[in-house]
Amino acid sequence: MASLNTTTLADSIKVQYEKRLLVRAIPRMPHTKFGNRATLGKFGSYEVRKYGGLSAVTTTLTEGTTPVEQSGPTITTITMTPSYYGAFIAYTDLVEMETYDPFISEVSGILGEQVGLSADSIVRDYLVANATKDYSAGQSARTSLDTPAHDISFRDLVEQLAALETESAQPLNGSNFAMILHPHSFATLQLDPVFMALFIEGKEGGDPLRTGKVGSIMRMDIYVTANAKEYADGGVANDDVYSALIIAKDAYANLGVGSMDPNVPDSG
Repeated sequence: MASLNTTTLADSIKVQYEKRLLVRAIPRMPHTKFGNRATLGKFGSYEVRKYGGLSAVTTTLTEGTTPVEQSGPTITTITMTPSYYGAFIAYTDLVEMETYDPFISEVSGILGEQVGLSADSIVRDYLVANATKDYSAGQSARTSLDTPAHDISFRDLVEQLAALETESAQPLNGSNFAMILHPHSFATLQLDPVFMALFIEGKEGGDPLRTGKVGSIMRMDIYVTANAKEYADGGVANDDVYSALIIAKDAYANLGVGSMDPNVPDSG
């Protein structure tokens, strides 16, 4: 038997090292995608105004008589003040000189992903907290939701679309609203035979792996993301509850400062 073998030379035999790193799991971040862009420079806040509409005129004019003057439209002012967030990871000069991995560039990329996830989560929480709320299967509170009796269904989508159109909400791009779903909610809808019978997978351009758009139905573009709002143990018997956001035109705005724009954290 040879005196030099893999046992006696165990310290000299190395595992092959692949310098290319594995891809990190990053959720899609669509929540800031649909807000109006607002960029602040040299000011402490940003103001936008909304003019209310007027009711229909249904009284005929009388010859020679000036109609009664109407009241002017109501003006609503919305003021946005930026909030600042930040994080960093410190390292020594020896790390840069001796680490085999491209440590600095990798950590910079990780921090960049954190920026996008943070912006998406902050906007998501604001939208969920301030949106007009409704609950699946006609329930009146999140704590009343019980699976499978109150799972999201095609009927819920019909009712929400009707509510939007009753308020004359405008679609985002002239044709469709946007709906952001958790993967579990989308999976539940795929088990609804009516939904699946009408669902048409979107084939238009874009990057579905990053944007999360999986298709369109009933004038709604569906986006799926693991970063959708989740209420762990929020329902009956500790059932998890997931929000489904439906977004119309001018529903909200994202405020950036200078060249920083939170509107596009999912653009890479």
